[in-house]
Amino acid sequence: MSRIVILSGVTEVDDPWHDFTATSQAIADCLEDAGWTCTVESTGRCDRAGLTDADLLIVNSGLASPPGPGTEPSAALLDHLASDRPVLGVHAAANTFGAVPAWARRLGVRWAEGVSMHPPIGRQRLTPAAGTVLAGLDEVTVHDELYSHLELLRPADVLLAHPLDGRDHPLVLARSEGRQRTVYDALGHGVESYASATRRELLRREVRWLLDEG
Repeated sequence: MSRIVILSGVTEVDDPWHDFTATSQAIADCLEDAGWTCTVESTGRCDRAGLTDADLLIVNSGLASPPGPGTEPSAALLDHLASDRPVLGVHAAANTFGAVPAWARRLGVRWAEGVSMHPPIGRQRLTPAAGTVLAGLDEVTVHDELYSHLELLRPADVLLAHPLDGRDHPLVLARSEGRQRTVYDALGHGVESYASATRRELLRREVRWLLDEG
């Protein structure tokens, strides 16, 4: 079974809005229940996370996430981002690794300060796009934030969106370029998100697609 590395957040001082320790563990629990092996490591220690042997990198991190132990991002992180191995960015990952341009290029989406926002957190009912890897998942019901007005840097397939201000705002984006697969999933603000069975199924379907496991 594939090995997944989850890079997990920063301290409460750096990002007081997210409990990355709890949500990263919720991600790991969800995926390990489906049979995958997960390793959770601090984002600031990504050089020690075993990325060279990772089949999938998940980043569940936030605003002030350091790229590595020094001022430069770790070689292992840059190697993974440049490789064909898949990447999944969750929620605040659109606002992390500001000092690592390769991260924004790979994820393909970015939180734009002063532009991006979200309505008040609450219970959401979302309909996945038809004819995608989410076919058969009729609805995602979840207590979460809905990120809006994100900056889209690269074309991608919109798997899940929500309406606001007269247009649809992507929440889950999937991109395949050659053998390289990338997903950004804007859900996952708190552990209550992962209490939803349909949200957990959404995450597992994303991972199955990323790992090309059908």
